Amino acid sequence: MRRRVALTGRAVVSPLGVGIDAHWQALAAGRSAIAPSERLAALGLDVTRGVSVAPELVQPHLSRLPRKQQKLYNRATLLGMLGAALAMEDAGLAAGAGDPLRFGVLLGVNALSWELAAMTEYLVASESRETPGTLDMALANAFCMKNINPLDYSLKTLPNLAAGHLAIAHNAQGLCRAMTEGPVGGARAVGQAFRLVEEGDLDVALCGGADAQMEELFFSNYCGAGFLASDEGARPGFVAGEGSGILVLETLERAQGRGATIHGVILGYAAGAGDGRVVSHTDVSPTAERLARVIEAAIDDAGAVPDLISAHGDGSPAHERAEAEALRAVFGARLSRVPVLRMKAAHGDLGAASCPVELLTCSAALEHDMISPIVSSASETSGVSYHRALVLSLGLFGESAALMLGKAGVIDAS
Repeated sequence: MRRRVALTGRAVVSPLGVGIDAHWQALAAGRSAIAPSERLAALGLDVTRGVSVAPELVQPHLSRLPRKQQKLYNRATLLGMLGAALAMEDAGLAAGAGDPLRFGVLLGVNALSWELAAMTEYLVASESRETPGTLDMALANAFCMKNINPLDYSLKTLPNLAAGHLAIAHNAQGLCRAMTEGPVGGARAVGQAFRLVEEGDLDVALCGGADAQMEELFFSNYCGAGFLASDEGARPGFVAGEGSGILVLETLERAQGRGATIHGVILGYAAGAGDGRVVSHTDVSPTAERLARVIEAAIDDAGAVPDLISAHGDGSPAHERAEAEALRAVFGARLSRVPVLRMKAAHGDLGAASCPVELLTCSAALEHDMISPIVSSASETSGVSYHRALVLSLGLFGESAALMLGKAGVIDAS
């Protein structure tokens, strides 16, 4: 028997604000955090726009985290740890969530990058004297032995450490999984957490995503690959950002039994693989067909259709066309009557954190019966009742995921 899964803890750490309320209020007010960055401009690339979580947003909340541990965190881990602390507070849960062995962590993360200055120093020192432009392993090994602290390097670059830190901090002993699947990692983490709670493997899950695409090496790689939108508009693409979106999911019966505030119900989930290649700009049909199947599977799993859609909408021409084609294939003429949200227009692409942040924002939209005009295709943005939101996520290689969220108090919990 399928167990109903409630959303009882919400936390957003985004360029718009820290905390779901701050993020939602900024979005509802029509604010956008996208702006040129002096730090990015110093890299000398044709992209200077990005979205970071400003220090003044983070600083008031750092007391929630162990002070001595903070220096060991990379940027994504810091943002994820802050989100996890806020989500557990919102859920009203202490460490262990009642039964630590039935409490798990699933976190979407990206490949974590070394500091650009350190990588540059390493490459310069390791370049072959006889064959410039190639790596001399003897020089590279000698440099590493003398100049790199292996403990510091491993603590800052191993992607699974972020999930481990969350599990240790909140005494989650049931399961700990890092989803290193790029932009779709957060969506898959939430989806798999939903399944584990639904099927009885966990009672409570701390899940979502954390990412730091503003890290200079990461940012430079994305820019060099042509993924980022150039300042002058000659090259479309996404605007890199950072943040975290963390959820607490638990069985609906358990949540009701302890008197928790229920922010929504996860109704359905589906995911699909890509084909291992960057989505083609010339032929998006294979990606569109795979995404359409994922959307249909999520709707079937939920047993209901959405009246609100949160598109991936990252600005990549291939993704935009594939997503539009998939939505038309699934919804046909009905699509014109369903508001489509494009939240990255306000807070940029938050990588593995994007889908969890956008799902949590949809939970606020369902709660307030309001959507922000800055990210919506609808002519009416308030005074309309919404009951179910479909949240989509697309990866660089055509992988995809879809989650269906139901409004608290409206969906039959029987």
